[in-house]
Amino acid sequence: MGTMMNWRGDQMWDGLWWWMGFMMLFWVIVLAVFIWAVIRLSRAIESRQGTVDGAQRPVHREAPRETLDRRYAAGEIDSVTYSEVRARLEGD
Repeated sequence: MGTMMNWRGDQMWDGLWWWMGFMMLFWVIVLAVFIWAVIRLSRAIESRQGTVDGAQRPVHREAPRETLDRRYAAGEIDSVTYSEVRARLEGD
């Protein structure tokens, strides 16, 4: 009878080792997915801010003449104001 008890104990430990191995693998996968998500999210945030790998993207800044032309084309200013401001810009 003692032999029978020992045999069952060995089977129990075998099952326990498999379960522990499965749980370790499960947590390694969970950790890997978490790290992947953090990296992916940080890259998405960087791309929205205009940086990738620490390098700034060139930002197009509208020149004063372009602003004047755009405002005149949109009808925000009249031709007299356009001519006056253009003359001042070209004088500088």
